[in-house]
Amino acid sequence: MHDNDADNTFNDPHNGIDTAKLKALVNHIPGAIYRCRGDEMLSLEFFSDEVEKLTGYPVDYFLNDKDYGYSNIVHIDDVDRLRNTIHQAVADKEKFEIEYRIIKKDGEVRWVYESGQGVYDDEDKVSYVDGCIFDINRRKITEAALAKSKDEIKRLALVAHNTTNSVMITDAEENITWVNAGYTRISGYSLEEIRGKKIGYSLAGPEFDEENQQRIRRALDNKLPFKEEFLSYTRNGGRIWLEVDCHPLKDETGRHLGFMAIETDITQRKNTLKRQEELLQRLTLATDSAEIGIFEIDLSTNHVAWDDRMYDLYGYPKNTDLSLYKIFFKAVHPDDAAMMVSIIDELLSLKKEINGAVYRIILPDGRTRYIESHAIIKKSDSGRILSLIGTNRDITDDILVQQKIKMQNKVLREIAFIQSHEVRKPLANILGVIEILKTTGALNDLEIFDHLVESANELDQQIRTIVNKTNSIDDEVFR
Repeated sequence: MHDNDADNTFNDPHNGIDTAKLKALVNHIPGAIYRCRGDEMLSLEFFSDEVEKLTGYPVDYFLNDKDYGYSNIVHIDDVDRLRNTIHQAVADKEKFEIEYRIIKKDGEVRWVYESGQGVYDDEDKVSYVDGCIFDINRRKITEAALAKSKDEIKRLALVAHNTTNSVMITDAEENITWVNAGYTRISGYSLEEIRGKKIGYSLAGPEFDEENQQRIRRALDNKLPFKEEFLSYTRNGGRIWLEVDCHPLKDETGRHLGFMAIETDITQRKNTLKRQEELLQRLTLATDSAEIGIFEIDLSTNHVAWDDRMYDLYGYPKNTDLSLYKIFFKAVHPDDAAMMVSIIDELLSLKKEINGAVYRIILPDGRTRYIESHAIIKKSDSGRILSLIGTNRDITDDILVQQKIKMQNKVLREIAFIQSHEVRKPLANILGVIEILKTTGALNDLEIFDHLVESANELDQQIRTIVNKTNSIDDEVFR
């Protein structure tokens, strides 16, 4: 065939083979069949009609530019590699195979596979290069996805083997097929011991939770992910709490493959929470019994939190729209306001880390109440002030009792004064008369005289004792 041959057929010789039939045959091959000359440019001689399906360009596009027509659609990063591969194979008289990218007429980049070899004359000079080109884009995408998947699997396997958490994988029938070292460390079971067991086997025990089991069953039956906390049992029967994050596994077609569960031992956390709850219960009992209100001020946000008792103490409903700061400073008695500001400043400046005070508040209905308050500073590990935590207790009744006792003591002192000055005055007169009678000898019955002196002295001593005890009353504890 000559360069201007319009019917795009192979050149002679065919030794009688019908070129039309040959063309029909190659056009039925699901790939582009071609023939190039053996020159430096590999000038195109023939392309089967399949090239249009492969590239989007008609055959004439390539025949009209035999030197560069096809090279123009090869990806720029692959052009030299393709040309060098073909020339090297022709020089070595070997078949060549190469995968590279082309850019279709619509701009889509696709991967193709090309295979060919040289046709030589009697002098072993290359006359033609015959070959075929097939679309392998789907295979390359699959290979790339598979490579990525394998890479991800390797990373996941590395993570699963080295993580401290337990990792379990099951098949589609929920049978355990693989566990990592973390699973063995936490549960005590090796893979050989639990392979084939059903997921969730370790949840059955003395404290079996049927509700948990039902939730798991619903998730597994419906191939749904779930995240729950369960009481589980180790190989030696020990109780442990697990946080289980379980997900169904599917292939690229959506077919269910099994489940993967990541389990975290949260036993220490659960025990700590239990102790905290017990401590909180005891604290709540103590504060409720003593009618103590608790408050906290977040110093980074100035957010104030009150418990229900605090609202009761200050006479406001829990759903009040007023700022708790305003409620407090509005309620503090004017004569105690400066003292409270000073106490708060001492805490915030860290002059003191704990402080207490008794102050008065005026309720919305005008009543005055006495409040006993204690507060501490909460700090971070670095020493930064985080919040102010404190308690309030209404001690009005205690104050009133103290005031009543102080009043009673005052009355007793007045009685003592009367006893000291009024009762002892006539007694002093009696003692004086006795002394006169004793001196003048007016009394002849000495026994009666002595008895009278003794009684007067005894009465004087009793009065002195009463006065001394009354004066010794100490009000300091109530001040």
